[in-house]
Amino acid sequence: MSQQSLAKGLGVSQSNYSRIERNKLPDLSMQHICEIASLLGFEVSLALHPIGDPIRDAGQQSLGKRFNALLGPAWSVTDEVLLPNPGDKRAWDKLLRLTGADERHVVGADLESRIYDIQALVRRTRERERDGGVDEILIVLSDSAHNRRLAPDLVQALGVGYSTPGADIRRALRRGTRLPGSGVLLV
Repeated sequence: MSQQSLAKGLGVSQSNYSRIERNKLPDLSMQHICEIASLLGFEVSLALHPIGDPIRDAGQQSLGKRFNALLGPAWSVTDEVLLPNPGDKRAWDKLLRLTGADERHVVGADLESRIYDIQALVRRTRERERDGGVDEILIVLSDSAHNRRLAPDLVQALGVGYSTPGADIRRALRRGTRLPGSGVLLV
């Protein structure tokens, strides 16, 4: 199609259409783009694609605050701590250190507002067991009907090493004592 016939179809001058093609029209609207596409026999499609790391959602921020409220004063907490391997971009959502006189006890916490894929969560946890440099791992879930329903399946998939009862974990967090083991905690 010629510029002249496209310009006529759009109801603009041929010189204005030429500016559109050369990207010299500063206020080209989406409507004009759709009209041009239609005249050329195309349909415009718009898609959104993620770029970079997403900002944590409000649900996870709220979960983090609820989790922090469980902790006794003996715990030192740092958010978003990189795993201790050079170049590793993975991070613990929260790293807890028990600050006792001669005791070193470090807990990595992975916060999940909603379980989407148990297999992926187990795989990520296995990698953190290997690379995380912690004594225990907590998977902290929002206490929702969905997560309550899936938590037993998650614990089963993780295995006996994550079967520490939530009540025992909560007690150790409040008292500021070593965790009795890794586990899944609904908060």
